[in-house]
Amino acid sequence: MVKMVEVIVTDRDGRVVKRVAINEDLFNYVLEKTREKPLDLATAWFLRIVRGIFAPVAVVGRQLETFTDTGGTSRTQRIKGPTGTEVLFFNTAYCNNRLWIGYGNSSVAPTRTDYKLGNKLGEGIAGVTIDESQGTLTISASFTMSTDTTIYEVGLEWEACVLDYSTCGRVLLDRTVFPGGILVGANQTITVVYRFLFP
Repeated sequence: MVKMVEVIVTDRDGRVVKRVAINEDLFNYVLEKTREKPLDLATAWFLRIVRGIFAPVAVVGRQLETFTDTGGTSRTQRIKGPTGTEVLFFNTAYCNNRLWIGYGNSSVAPTRTDYKLGNKLGEGIAGVTIDESQGTLTISASFTMSTDTTIYEVGLEWEACVLDYSTCGRVLLDRTVFPGGILVGANQTITVVYRFLFP
């Protein structure tokens, strides 16, 4: 995450009298690099989550997001709501709330509309750690192969309440494809690591 703070002073006719910005050069540099490639699914979900957390909502109001769960069902669920048991990411009253990492062998290029891995071969609950001194968030899981396996895709899913207060399900947050594949031999372990930097 890169932060820019901007202050704009205008006159009564709306003309800019003064503008001051901090970190504008860094922000514009990162924005330019981001525009060189299309936004991926993880970026879209991160933006939705942040909007859900920070969107202004009055008492008993709701902040909703629309998505497709990993079963292919279109859902609209609260990110914020009047009770803690009716929200997608923070409800643990009726549903598990955890991240999963999966791997598969589909080499089809990822899109922002993917809602599941192309051909999932295995999965596991992910561990989550942070390093506040470096500003990093790490999500990871390890898998030991029983036979030689070529991995083409990995995915990150959030298991949560996907409808109302008690319908449990999963949401695909990211699908990444390695075009050349990664050969993992029998009895070898593959560790999938997602790292997010907040400089």
